[in-house]
Amino acid sequence: MKRTDFFAAFFALSMLFSFLSASSQNPCVDGLSAGIYPCDNVDLLAFMGPNDLAGNPNVDYNDIWGWTDPLDGKEYVLLGQVDGTSFVDITDPVNPVYLGFLPTHTTSSLWRDIKVYDNYAFIVAEASGHGMQVFDLTRLRTAVPPETFTEDAHYGNFGNCHNIVINPEVARAYGVGSNTFAGGLHIVDISDPLNPVIAGDFAADGYTHDAQVVTYNGPDAAYVGRQIAFNSNENTLTIVDVEDPTDTQELSSTGYSNVAYAHQGWLTEDHRYFLLGDELDESNFGNNTRTIIFDCLDLDNPVVIGEYLSSAAAIDHNLYIKGDLVYQSNYRAGLRVLDGSDIANANLSEIAFFDVYPSSDAAQFNGSWSNYPYFDSGVIAVSHIEEGLFLLKVNLLSAVAQTDPHCADQDLLIDVTIENGLAGPVNLSVNGLPGGATATFSDNNVGPGTYTLTISNLPQQTQQLDLEVVGTAASGTFRSEVSVQVVDCANEVFGCTDPAASNFDPAATIDDGSCIFPCVDVTLEITTDCWGSEVSWVLLDDNGNAIDQVGEGTLGNQQTTTWSYCLPAGCYTWSISDGFGDGMNGAQYGSCGVDGDYNITDVNGTVLVQMATAAYGTGVDEPFCVSIDVPGCTDPAACNFNPASTTDDGSCVLPDGCTDPSACNFDPAAQCDDGTCILPDGCTDAGACNFDPAALCDDGSCEFVSCAGCTDSAACNFDPTATLDDGSCQLPDGCTDPLACNYDNTALCDDGTCTFPATYFEDNDGDGFGSGAAVALCEPQIGFTTNGGDCDDTNNAVYPGAPATAEGIDNDCSGVIEADEEAPAACPGDFNNDGIRATDDFLMLLSEFGCLQDCSYDLDNDGLITAADVLAFLTLFGTECP
Repeated sequence: MKRTDFFAAFFALSMLFSFLSASSQNPCVDGLSAGIYPCDNVDLLAFMGPNDLAGNPNVDYNDIWGWTDPLDGKEYVLLGQVDGTSFVDITDPVNPVYLGFLPTHTTSSLWRDIKVYDNYAFIVAEASGHGMQVFDLTRLRTAVPPETFTEDAHYGNFGNCHNIVINPEVARAYGVGSNTFAGGLHIVDISDPLNPVIAGDFAADGYTHDAQVVTYNGPDAAYVGRQIAFNSNENTLTIVDVEDPTDTQELSSTGYSNVAYAHQGWLTEDHRYFLLGDELDESNFGNNTRTIIFDCLDLDNPVVIGEYLSSAAAIDHNLYIKGDLVYQSNYRAGLRVLDGSDIANANLSEIAFFDVYPSSDAAQFNGSWSNYPYFDSGVIAVSHIEEGLFLLKVNLLSAVAQTDPHCADQDLLIDVTIENGLAGPVNLSVNGLPGGATATFSDNNVGPGTYTLTISNLPQQTQQLDLEVVGTAASGTFRSEVSVQVVDCANEVFGCTDPAASNFDPAATIDDGSCIFPCVDVTLEITTDCWGSEVSWVLLDDNGNAIDQVGEGTLGNQQTTTWSYCLPAGCYTWSISDGFGDGMNGAQYGSCGVDGDYNITDVNGTVLVQMATAAYGTGVDEPFCVSIDVPGCTDPAACNFNPASTTDDGSCVLPDGCTDPSACNFDPAAQCDDGTCILPDGCTDAGACNFDPAALCDDGSCEFVSCAGCTDSAACNFDPTATLDDGSCQLPDGCTDPLACNYDNTALCDDGTCTFPATYFEDNDGDGFGSGAAVALCEPQIGFTTNGGDCDDTNNAVYPGAPATAEGIDNDCSGVIEADEEAPAACPGDFNNDGIRATDDFLMLLSEFGCLQDCSYDLDNDGLITAADVLAFLTLFGTECP
């Protein structure tokens, strides 16, 4: 292999693995998925075989259906198999989870069918006595895998049953191909899913192999709103009115040419056309996969308007329609997707496929049994009879960025391609835009072609941009993910970031894919013995990746073959194997008599690998390493140090200054940064409000507003938070209070000199105390005093705090006549007030002797005139009053 060939292959593999990790699990690339399955516009998301599902390695699988949990939108596959039903959570379709298994009700059967109504699965099988199993799908929410489930209910009014049909809008199930009603419709009321009961039948046209029942909304006005069954009845399309299950009415029974076995079919969404597959015409008549097209404009008289022949010879089995697309499971041809947008003209065309049986498309009963295309996610679940479950996705929309990586300051252009077969108009939209970014399409509501999506106003930062382009059409909704490395090119440097590369750029921060790796030319030479076809070998790098290999049956006998490679520095393992198990030890056989040999040498003739013995048995591993003389800078202190270099070429550039243009000490002459750069770190102006004494390099953030104000503490508008005086200070210049006696209407800043009027009271008696209303006076006036509270302003002997005059008046205005203010009392016993206690006074006392109330001459103040008063008077008799 040439050096350029090696690196081209290496780059291609790297890109492939990168794409796989960012997109679907196994995309359809150049007509193959996973390197095995032929495909076109269909990607493989995941595969689950018998080891991933219930059962043994020899189990066969059959029909398939799906359920979406209305509670959380999770998606589940219901996969029929010979011995029961498997349940798989495909919410993450790249990593599906097997949840559990519901065993068959009786015995195993090749045929099993499943449909869903109201969160319940209804399951039938051809096994004798199987009846209909009912399973509550909400149990999957809490399943602990792998779980073996039990049925929640059972219906036993029929035994074996080939298929189950349900219109999810109406609570009825239709068993078809059962051992009842001549194999026709066995109608069951499932309004109470756990207690199904028979509701009616249709047996007039005999055995029904499969059917579809709809709430009819097609062009035949006579039947709109009624329950209509479209039956594949072995040799006819038989249409039945089943609105009244107790009185079903056959509307028509229509055959077609070259009928072999009318197996199954489906209505277009407008209920106008019915597509039917004949399961045996391919093998009986030799035609390729055939689809018969019925026009059901008149349900009483359907008409065959044409047929579609596939390019494959495979037998058709089950088909379903979603939007304008027809999803066919055609046994060995796998999943085939047809465009039905022109079905009115009997035109169908294949737009996508995924062949699950790569070895053959022959008309045999192997490969895909059925598919379920109705998940909102767009995942197509496909059952494979022998192998298990395929999770696929039709890819009719692709999005590829024109640049990756991409500079954030430029518009990002993305090519959006709509494949042929996705009939327009297709409405394009995009999800995952970063904040502030805008998206425009060069055209919208379009058909097949390539269009430009422009993303503008991207954030100026380095980031991984993950977008989803969505195309919505009558055929369904299709999505394509596109991931782009967006780079802040103003601050990032593109180049080779791998130190092992010969053009390694230590300044580069984003790898641009330009790395060039030096390599050593080596030659592998093998000479085979007489059984060269037994020899195979593989060359692996130190990560276990295969660089090249040769399989058994490739090499000739007694043949010398050489291969040339240019290998990057590193270690490798060359492994040679022998299919017979005796190495290349031909000399031990007389009929050959010659041993084989092998060696690996470099360009200088140095032997890296040499066969030690021809008798290496089944195989031997031969490790070897190659090294390369790489010139460059070997000084670790240099800016351009290359750790991969083995020889110093004098190119080292040592640190010699600051090379950062944004630094304060940037040196334009410096070539290699010495780490001395002082980057902007704050405001260095001591007069600024935000001065940072620790800052070394001004960052332009200085401002002089937030701290400006009056810094004079003597000013009226002094601002204690201000550090920068702005000249606004107002100093004291007078009294500014209009109520003050010395108010100055020209003053701006109060100087504390304000004097205010005092409160005065009018003093009429001149005792220094006044009464009446208060009067405000700036200066004293005659007849006024600042003292108030005079209770008698006409008597200068009466005022607050005045001395007592013993005149019986309230001199001090206390509100009480104290003892020293009382008038002197009369002389006790001198009743006639003549100044002496004499006989007249005694006679006056005796005149009231015995008085008990209001006594005038009561000397001892007990309210009575008694002997005590007489005795008291006698002690005073003859004395003069003081």
